[in-house]
Amino acid sequence: MYRVRQFFWALGARMDRAAWAGVEEILDPAQRTLFRRISRYDQRHSLDVAQSLREDGYDDPDLLTAALLHDVAKSAGPLRLWHRVAIVLLKAFLPRWLDWLAREAAPGHWRYPFYVHRMHPEIGARWAREAGCTPQTVRLIAQHQTPPGPEIDDLLAALQRADGQN
Repeated sequence: MYRVRQFFWALGARMDRAAWAGVEEILDPAQRTLFRRISRYDQRHSLDVAQSLREDGYDDPDLLTAALLHDVAKSAGPLRLWHRVAIVLLKAFLPRWLDWLAREAAPGHWRYPFYVHRMHPEIGARWAREAGCTPQTVRLIAQHQTPPGPEIDDLLAALQRADGQN
């Protein structure tokens, strides 16, 4: 049911002036350029992740920047809504097929969006580094889908928790 609600929420995602003000408060101009690449749905999702972190008492600028940019590389696919639906279904029912679809592919290839989905943490971290983000922000973006374990620090755990809630 969560994924069904998420699907319909994605169709109506909006970024109003207050939302953009929140983005401008956290990101510098180069980082905002990255943020503008993201689909409206992912922009809203990222802003909601940052807001959840703030509500939980986090105000670390590197963490909030990572929250806004953690999915930036999904714009490289581009990952359309139907790709996302396919990814969720394949992950649940046919994970080996998803592994096959997500193997390396060149831009423009029909499998490229699946590859981007798998590699978006690494691609996003590179883009963030190129945009002048701090090493801490780059690390958080690169590791935001790392499986939970003892090596996960508080900031990364907070980002993963907020990402999962939104």
